[in-house]
Amino acid sequence: MKKFREKVVPEISGYVCDRCGREAEAHDGEAEELLSIDRVGGYCSIFGDGNRISVDICQHCLKDVLGEWLRIVPLRFL
Repeated sequence: MKKFREKVVPEISGYVCDRCGREAEAHDGEAEELLSIDRVGGYCSIFGDGNRISVDICQHCLKDVLGEWLRIVPLRFL
């Protein structure tokens, strides 16, 4: 027999762009296009070995800041 217990799990309810402050609810179209980076710096990281680097940035700020370097290629469906 399997025994169960109730488990409370936090879920994301929305996002705020760290650059411009634009807000988006978790399941709207704007939130689907948000870029989240969360990583830990390694030995040679300019941010410091073992430091967490994170950012949430909306698609508008992503284009403004990195637009000229982004490689945007349409997906081809077979």
